Amino acid sequence: MSIDLGKSTNKGTALLKLAHQFQENPLFKDDYLSWFFDESIVRYWQENPLNLDIEPTDEDEVFQRIAYWYIVLREKHGDEAIAFAIASGCQQLLLLGSGYDTRFFRLPCIQKNSIVTFEIDLPKTIEDKHKCLIKKLGTIPPNLSLVPLDFNNDNLSQISEYGFDNQLPTIYVWQGVSYYLPQESISHFLDFIKSQMTSSSVFVFDCCSPWMTFKNDRIPGIISHVDKLKKIGEPYLFGMESDEMANWLMNQGFRDLEIWQQDDLEAQYLGRRTLPNNMWYVVSAKV
Repeated sequence: MSIDLGKSTNKGTALLKLAHQFQENPLFKDDYLSWFFDESIVRYWQENPLNLDIEPTDEDEVFQRIAYWYIVLREKHGDEAIAFAIASGCQQLLLLGSGYDTRFFRLPCIQKNSIVTFEIDLPKTIEDKHKCLIKKLGTIPPNLSLVPLDFNNDNLSQISEYGFDNQLPTIYVWQGVSYYLPQESISHFLDFIKSQMTSSSVFVFDCCSPWMTFKNDRIPGIISHVDKLKKIGEPYLFGMESDEMANWLMNQGFRDLEIWQQDDLEAQYLGRRTLPNNMWYVVSAKV
């Protein structure tokens, strides 16, 4: 398995999810990801689906296969977390670092319950996504707001200008972002999220272990991965062991913590444990 993920991690993540759609039994069905890719790319995956039965030939392919399964499993877990939160009374969805997320369109619970959805990402990503949606739909749906904000430099409270109501129970989803930020920014971000959450709100995010942030011999393919991320200007800056993360969150006032290592997700959705548990993990919390 070897896929060129390009020069953007958010587009690369979307590409892996697109490739997953042409597997025999995908964990989630996404008919909207193709909106963000050239027809030739979609056609390529239709005609050349991933063969996951072939063993990786080197450590780089091992890493990419693990990353593929983590992204797919994380997406499935996030979908279920959103559905459960909405069933429990959450009335808004805030996708932080949304990239090319399609949940607003593809999750029945969002459409059925008219859940107002806010997607935050860097201005360049939001501009590109806006163009793609306008090209496909002619307009942005009324319950969807695309919010251009930089987690490092902008005041996140600006989301209120787009109609976000922090008095409503909300599901906050923050995927594929924390490891690209310095710890100080993450601390400020967690403080902000906690200040916005009602007692019925839910916060779901992911993080990685410190071993993902530097070259070492414990993570297969990490040496090449570190170099690739540095080359495109998106290096991992932060990692924390899951037990440390749990203590940090509790000290900041979060409660009802659940932490899923990637092999936990694999066991939940695939009925097996083959993925290492020292790379990425998913956290959910309340206040």
